Amino acid sequence: MATFLITVKLPKNPEHNPREKKTGPCPVSDLPCTDVTGEHHTFISDFPGATADEVRIHFADQYHVTRVESV
Repeated sequence: MATFLITVKLPKNPEHNPREKKTGPCPVSDLPCTDVTGEHHTFISDFPGATADEVRIHFADQYHVTRVESV
């Protein structure tokens, strides 16, 4: 099975303050996150038999994908 870390960039959030990070559910996975208002978020996903490029293309319609890494 191929497992990947996918990092995406969300639109700027006017509530974001890098000196006062807010904890809560991640905007892309609903799992706990220590900077919910930040622009960059990473989540893990399984894609059996896929390449990193295929995973990037899969999420490109939904997100601005900045990085895909195999784990």
